Amino acid sequence: MNTAEQLDPVIDRLGRVLDRGNLPPPYARCGARLLSLLTRPVQVVVTGFAGSGKTKLLEMMSAHPDVGHDQTVPVFELSYGDTEQALIERADGSVSMVRGFLKQCEIPTDALRVRQELPDPNLIQQDYIEIGLDGTEEERQSALEAVISRADLVIWCSQDFTQEEQRLWSAVPDHIKDHSVLALTQADQLLMRDVLNDNIARLEPIVSNEFLGMFPVATIQGVTAQTGAEHVNDPLWAASGGKSLMQLVSRHIRHGRTADIDQARVFLDRLALKMPPDAEQRPAAPKATPTPVGETETDVSQDLRSEAPRDDEARDETTIGLLSEAVDVLQRHAGKMFDALDESEDVDSTKIIDCCSDAIRSVSNLMGSGTGNAATDALQGDLQDGEEMLMLFQLERGEDAAVDAVALVLQLRKELAGKMAAGS
Repeated sequence: MNTAEQLDPVIDRLGRVLDRGNLPPPYARCGARLLSLLTRPVQVVVTGFAGSGKTKLLEMMSAHPDVGHDQTVPVFELSYGDTEQALIERADGSVSMVRGFLKQCEIPTDALRVRQELPDPNLIQQDYIEIGLDGTEEERQSALEAVISRADLVIWCSQDFTQEEQRLWSAVPDHIKDHSVLALTQADQLLMRDVLNDNIARLEPIVSNEFLGMFPVATIQGVTAQTGAEHVNDPLWAASGGKSLMQLVSRHIRHGRTADIDQARVFLDRLALKMPPDAEQRPAAPKATPTPVGETETDVSQDLRSEAPRDDEARDETTIGLLSEAVDVLQRHAGKMFDALDESEDVDSTKIIDCCSDAIRSVSNLMGSGTGNAATDALQGDLQDGEEMLMLFQLERGEDAAVDAVALVLQLRKELAGKMAAGS
């Protein structure tokens, strides 16, 4: 079964779960983000300084040499669409549409983003996005932040990856670096100047710590190999370095999609244990048992109540004490998280989610010291659900995931407080 065939049933099942509208807020928001992740194309961002060969590399990767543009725009996107058209977003927020190719029209000087859409099935699974790192230091930093916020995979274009480039790249989070490669563009020209091998040798120790890998690419040869004839010129495609780069990109997209599917399945499996089944799957209500002659319904209900254990009898003082301590533990952790948010303008989402995990782990260990009755066993199940949800948030990262992690801890605290009040 290929990745696309795996996606459809997971997307359908997740969509039905969200459509019910009965999920607690952290679960609902997490599910919505997972659905969005599964239904949007993988974002392959090509970036680098001016003149680094970004546009030509994008043309090579997409096998569309006709999408290039002569004018500089902050963001250029190549995506799937039903027809050939270009969308241009301007500084005033307006969006205009031009039929055909972008190079056939005049791009306004205040254009912020242009999107070329083509009916190419090879573009369904991924968008190619070019974001240039041009202008002042502040403008470059702002553009790099746009790269970080959008990219599933980053391709940094350069001929020599200078000290200035290294310094800018050093600020990129590790989880982005783990999904990034360095493309040494214009490799044929570097080879003719007899500097390619020296550049590779100098950059190898840097690349081993900062990127997934390094790929020397002769982009013009790669474009010719892809589009110069009816069929791909495989020897030229391999010699250009483009084939190796695209194999990595394709493999990364495939593995990323598989991880997204697995993440959604874990989420759905946890919900299946936590939430009630669909109404149509619920067993029919049992038929009422006739009341024996001589007995009233009131008599029968009183007998049933006398046979059933009372809720307050099922709880002992030890369980109440554990609940109280668990509420205090969660409250202390929540206070620390809010203090951390107040003390810093920059939200360290990873630190917050880790703190939430520590909180739930502490409560789980506390409950493990309980009496092993039905109440503590049920709480252990809730805590396990919480820990697995936090694992999903850790995979997602970002401020939204951090907010949902805190909300999950607070919701658990509220539920524990409610159980404690009911047992008092």
